[in-house]
Amino acid sequence: MKTRAIAALRHLWQFLTVIPGWPDAGRVARTFYVLPLAVPFIVLLLLWVWDRCVRLPEMRAVREASQPAVLLEAEVAELRATWPETASAESAAATARAVQEAIQNAVDLDAQLAAMRACATAQGWTATLHASDPDLQPAATSAPIVFQTVRGRLTPVASNQVCFASLLTLLDRLIPAGKRGGITRLAVHADEQGHITAELGVRFAALPPDEKTP
Repeated sequence: MKTRAIAALRHLWQFLTVIPGWPDAGRVARTFYVLPLAVPFIVLLLLWVWDRCVRLPEMRAVREASQPAVLLEAEVAELRATWPETASAESAAATARAVQEAIQNAVDLDAQLAAMRACATAQGWTATLHASDPDLQPAATSAPIVFQTVRGRLTPVASNQVCFASLLTLLDRLIPAGKRGGITRLAVHADEQGHITAELGVRFAALPPDEKTP
């Protein structure tokens, strides 16, 4: 069987490399004659082997490595398809509203403290307010909103005869409208004569220093 295969290949070689007009040409002459035709086929064979043995495994490895990213992208696309356009607009509006309700800068903070003092005066109280020292605030972070704390003391004026009732009203109206803040600490003190004072802490949402508007 092996001898027949070798003989068949030899006959095929003789047939493919026959030189017209020179049937008994030697092996070297036949080789140089067929070389210009054989080189392109050899190159194509090498390219095919490289594609199958090198390029395809590399492409398969890259495809398998990027499969999680492809799945994540498909999931994001699916979420975008199911997420209503109005929700994006509502989210953007809520974000803009939250930024607007935050303390913008030091000037804005002073204006809010002045409004709180005016509110206290209208209810028959004197408000002494102090914003926390910026040096004592936590280091700036990448968070879009931080907190500005204010310490205060409320003292009723001499003509205020309804201290307790007016204090309840004042606490309900103390935070200026349009600003996001709340009372975080409250301590009410009363003496033997019935005079009361209140100490409180207020925390406002504020923009971080590097994002505050001028």
